Amino acid sequence: MPPTYQIPDPTQRRFARTNVQTIQQRAALLRELLPDTRTIAELCCGDCSAQSEIYRSHLHIERYVGLDLQPEIVAANRVRGIECVQGDTLDPKVLRRFADFDVIFFGPPLSIDCDGHQGLAFHDIVPGYLDFARLLLVDLHFAGTLICIGPKTTHLGDAQWLYEQIGHRRSDVKLRLIHHSYSTVTGAGDNTEPRLKYVELWFSTWLPNAWELRTSGLDTARVAMDEA
Repeated sequence: MPPTYQIPDPTQRRFARTNVQTIQQRAALLRELLPDTRTIAELCCGDCSAQSEIYRSHLHIERYVGLDLQPEIVAANRVRGIECVQGDTLDPKVLRRFADFDVIFFGPPLSIDCDGHQGLAFHDIVPGYLDFARLLLVDLHFAGTLICIGPKTTHLGDAQWLYEQIGHRRSDVKLRLIHHSYSTVTGAGDNTEPRLKYVELWFSTWLPNAWELRTSGLDTARVAMDEA
């Protein structure tokens, strides 16, 4: 196991889980941009029970599969009835089984100790976005939509750098969307001021090269404040 990987402790309350509002935003974007999606893979999935439930209830998917490095996280997902694979995202033998999926979410640990409170820069994330993109898009010739879930520190220069690096070998891969996901609910379910949670880079061979900048979550927060 690579010693540089950020390995969370799932028994801790501070163990980072994907924000439910963010998952709902992703489901809405998939309905809009990729309504024919039938298969979704979540890599570095962690506790993906919320993703599995929301995608199945909001989308017409036929298969949802998670992948994580930690056996105990994989086992916990399986107990919940979620199809989940144990392995390293940078292992070609492991990743090959996902090469024909419609959509792949790649969400490596974004924080030190993966507690969601100590952020890292885009280039400090391990496993790295470029290493993963090269393996999936170049070596395994993935032809669907790859959504790289970046830390809130991700900026336009990071997106351009990754796009250019991918484009040197895969000119058919476009950057459709740069999505800033805000939330007004913490991982523990407590209300909070609007917080930027993730910056998602939507790369696709199916969608146009729009480079659209979009923000989700702030309008809902403003409505709630006005009603209060």
